[in-house]
Amino acid sequence: MSPQPPPASGENAPGDGTSPEDAPASNEHETEAREYTDRILEGATFIFSGSMVGKVVGLAIQLALGRGFGKALYGLYTTGMTVLRLGQSVATLGLQNGVIRFGAPAYERDHPEEVKGTFLAVAGLGLVAGTVLGVGIFVASPWLAGGVFTVPEGMDPALMERTISVFGLGLPFYVLTYLASRMARAVGTMQVDTLLDSILQPTLFLVMIGGVLLVGQNFTWALYAFLTSTVLAAGTSIYAIYRLFPPLFSRLAPAVDVRALLRFSIPIVGVTLATMGVTYTDRLMLAILKTPEAVGTYQPAAILAIQLNFILFAMTAAFSPIISDLYESGQFEDLSSLYADTVRWIILLTLPAAIVLIVFAPQIISIWGAEYRNGASALRILAAAQFVVAGVGSVGQMLQMSDHQDYVFGVNASMAVLNVILNWILIQWYGVNGAALATGITTALGDTAEVVGLYAFLSIHPFRWPLWKPFAAAGLATLLTVPLYTATSGPARWALGIPVLLLAYGGALYGLGPHPKDASILTGLWQRLVSSGDE
Repeated sequence: MSPQPPPASGENAPGDGTSPEDAPASNEHETEAREYTDRILEGATFIFSGSMVGKVVGLAIQLALGRGFGKALYGLYTTGMTVLRLGQSVATLGLQNGVIRFGAPAYERDHPEEVKGTFLAVAGLGLVAGTVLGVGIFVASPWLAGGVFTVPEGMDPALMERTISVFGLGLPFYVLTYLASRMARAVGTMQVDTLLDSILQPTLFLVMIGGVLLVGQNFTWALYAFLTSTVLAAGTSIYAIYRLFPPLFSRLAPAVDVRALLRFSIPIVGVTLATMGVTYTDRLMLAILKTPEAVGTYQPAAILAIQLNFILFAMTAAFSPIISDLYESGQFEDLSSLYADTVRWIILLTLPAAIVLIVFAPQIISIWGAEYRNGASALRILAAAQFVVAGVGSVGQMLQMSDHQDYVFGVNASMAVLNVILNWILIQWYGVNGAALATGITTALGDTAEVVGLYAFLSIHPFRWPLWKPFAAAGLATLLTVPLYTATSGPARWALGIPVLLLAYGGALYGLGPHPKDASILTGLWQRLVSSGDE
């Protein structure tokens, strides 16, 4: 049952006494609130577990490339991948949202001709755009390698040109796989969506990279392995969508309004590019102003710091449809309360991970190899910035689902421009750490602006007094860990320090006492666990 707005003052309102209906209404409201909480937690848990495989595979690829080829070639790969992802954000034409907007309702209404038309239009338009842009990158690769990106002394310029050209050739297949994952989402199959979006191509690439490293550290072979994995993933994706939706290749006549599809989708490109401008400007500017080796130093720090958003990502995906429900029904108090709850849960789980990354940055980043250790300062800066992002929760979705998407676009676009300016200045002053500072400042500033905007528009903010507890627990845990950190060295520092810090954090939280709602949730989870064990 969807929550309804409360009656206006004086309209069917109770008198001075308490109406007999008040207690049932209150109980019904509490039941609905608990149902929303359960939906968020169950959805976030499913998304978290489903995405974990993709995260592990992605991290394994980064480690294999970083350790197998060294900083310079790893940075060269990262530069090519950055060009690919920027190209993808343009070549998709916003159709990743359009296929859901038009395909999902048609599928729900059992109009297969509209689903087929939407899928074919999205695949065709994306493939054409990806091919045109990919060929453009391929043709422009000599100019990009020689006139835009910096080729360090001792590196063959042809290798950078080859890298960019291979990623350009892979762009149309990369785009097709991504759009196919959103087709799976449109027909309600989240498992296939996650498989195609996060697992399939990276897993194929990881297997091939393993083979390349076994037979010899040939970077060119690694590039061709990436290209082969994108082709195989695209072909598998097409087959997967056919199995999910057999009418795709039937004689059924398709029906689609291409103009409406593009009218909805293309404006999203601007939002995507603005977001990408904040996310990938650092590596692109390092490749232009410094060398692939600088990019290679920076990449592990960026990869590790972004993992702090994992809980935020899962929580946002589960919370987004509930935001829309509560906003449309005028349940602003419930919306504010649930938003505060999600932020508290995100901070509870993300804060210890952020402290571990900041305190043990040199030890953690060294898993890429000792030569990457000088990226520890960048990791600390980026981890602090990403914790700010996690600490404000689903603020962007709160604004977009409440019809303030133009404000979000304005903030993202402004931050993208500021990020370019700050990276241009700070990289020349401080190198890799300058890129981290520029990205950290714009990331934190953008999310702060969105929190201010949300409060200005809806008078909603996520911060409540109980948030002092995780921060107090984190402070106590850090203080307890510092003596151990200074007294140990080598592997013992992190092997002992990290478990001690996490245990101290958990113990301090327990001592301070959980939030009443969290205690209730934990009790319910424990009862489920006990009952399932008795069956």
